[in-house]
Amino acid sequence: MPSTLAQIIYSGPMKRQRPAMTYEFRKVSFSRDTPRTVSLQELNDEAEYGKWELARTRISMGGTKTVWLRRKIMPLTLSS
Repeated sequence: MPSTLAQIIYSGPMKRQRPAMTYEFRKVSFSRDTPRTVSLQELNDEAEYGKWELARTRISMGGTKTVWLRRKIMPLTLSS
């Protein structure tokens, strides 16, 4: 007989629900000739100062690197 903890963990399928968040997206492209260190520094600056996070990366056939960044849109609270 499985332990009580195992029964609790595996008692049924877990449904993961994400909170409804809205994101702002930004597309950044780097040419094939852009050094890796330069592109990484640019993305690091965006993440550190602009609160952006990596959403998706794509390298095209021509070598162009396209990066999609996202950040949460914070709702404004009005104080009375």
